[in-house]
This record gives sequence, structure tokens and C-alpha cells, in this order.
Amino acid sequence: MNWYFEIDGISQGPLTAEVLAIRVQKGEVPADTLVWHPGLGDWQPVGQLCPDWLKPIPAPAPVAMAKPVAGRPGTRPLAPLATEPTEEKQGFFSKLFGRSRKK
Repeated sequence: MNWYFEIDGISQGPLTAEVLAIRVQKGEVPADTLVWHPGLGDWQPVGQLCPDWLKPIPAPAPVAMAKPVAGRPGTRPLAPLATEPTEEKQGFFSKLFGRSRKK
């Protein structure tokens, strides 16, 4: 069904009910804005005609991050722990030219 709305004396539309509802929920179309669709006798305030459209859009649910479980594969930290000994690795150019780092 095509909906029309009036802002500053100018008729705008047509819009689907879904698009108009989203614009009302976002606050782009105030509750006292007059709306009309074919089959409706006269222009009426959207807040009176469709009060459900005045409810705010719910915020998206936060995405839960999976917590590692001890003893399961893949739960070891990616970086070595400070207490673990690390071996000194040769860099690309040291391998290429056979030089070691000065100590």
C-alpha cells in the first residue's frame, strides 16, 4: 500500500508502510506529521493512526565472544608468555648474507 506524508505543506511519497515506519522510528517523520493512504478518508497524524511506529528501533544485540576453555585445543595464547624462554631468530638479511647480529 502506498503511503504519503506531509512536511511543511508539501506532500511526499509514495512510500511503503515499512519504509515510513522506519522513518518515523528514526525520528525523521515526527508523530504529529499528517499521513494518508488510499482507503483512508482524510489525512491523520501518524502518531494517532499508527502508534506502534513511535516505538524506537531496538538496538542490535551485542555479539558474544566465545571464551576459551582450559584444556581444549586452540586455547593457547598466540604470543609467548613472558616466562617462556624465547630463542633468538635470524632475520631475513642475516640468513641471506650470513651475518649475525652483534652482541
